[in-house]
Amino acid sequence: MSGASTPASGKGIRSRPSRRWSLLIIGALALLVIVALSSWRLAGRGAVDSGPPTLIVGDQRGGVQALLTAAGELDDVPYRIKWALFPAASPLLEALDAGALDIGGIGAAPFAFAYASGAKIRAVTAYRPTGERAGKASAIVVRKGSPIRTLADLKGKRVATIRGSAGQDLVLRLLERAKIDPKTISWTYLSNGEAKAALATGSIDAWSTWGSYVGIAVLEDGDRVLADGSALPTGVGFYAANEGTITRKRAILEDYIARVARARAWGLRHPDAYAQVLAKETGIPVPVARFSIDASLGNAVPIDAALIREQGRIFERYHAAGIIPDTPKADRGYDGSFNEAIRQVAQGRSG
Repeated sequence: MSGASTPASGKGIRSRPSRRWSLLIIGALALLVIVALSSWRLAGRGAVDSGPPTLIVGDQRGGVQALLTAAGELDDVPYRIKWALFPAASPLLEALDAGALDIGGIGAAPFAFAYASGAKIRAVTAYRPTGERAGKASAIVVRKGSPIRTLADLKGKRVATIRGSAGQDLVLRLLERAKIDPKTISWTYLSNGEAKAALATGSIDAWSTWGSYVGIAVLEDGDRVLADGSALPTGVGFYAANEGTITRKRAILEDYIARVARARAWGLRHPDAYAQVLAKETGIPVPVARFSIDASLGNAVPIDAALIREQGRIFERYHAAGIIPDTPKADRGYDGSFNEAIRQVAQGRSG
């Protein structure tokens, strides 16, 4: 018995230091990860790195980076820009709230949804699409052979969009205008890629989306627009910043915002050149890029009391539809202190 127990006892003695070494190794690796993440965050805040300051910009494919590139506004930037690409506004806003980003471009509706959820973000500049086709790049799309012909036909149907997105707000605005209770439809929350596939297979009845997704659905896939935003007052888009960034990097933000305003003005004057760059950056056909540009490009507008009241109505719609639990005070999320920088850009153009 003693001979049989000795090897087992030996194994037990060897296993204790093995476990200790494993714990030490794991602990060391965890420490390295923490140090690396901390250094990255500090570098983004300008506390580490003796080089030029850095602005971390959240973007979506074919977004502001493509516009700034096309307009030549990235040629002489006196600070570094780190780009972080996101598939949609929701994860971009989460990163912005967490302080992993300094600024990012999003629509008014997803901004309102994130702000109502407690995100520590502020809209620092706004723009409103202009022109005859403004609003056409926000649309409810159905399959070509769908029996759905009117908004009333959506009752009891499955409508896909991203929760709290511009697509959801479009549906709510259109139903409100038609005096149709939004609770009569069935929301299906999917990413744009998932919704595109679901519409093709018939898993959903309609898809509310925006931008190049509308152009691809109509011009490439042969889908049909049930209704779009062209009959509604044109909404706005925002560039939102993390609250801490506004204090730490105000001068850089002002310069970046001015560059975006100049680039938008350039895009309105040179839509064909911009469409070529956008198509190259995203891989979408040039006609789709031009469709998106014609319907969504616009001029900067000030963040003022009238705009804040307009945004307050988004909160009211979302609350009435049960998308947010209550209606927050809107003015805390909208920072008009950068209006002067935008005004100077406009004066420079007119001069």
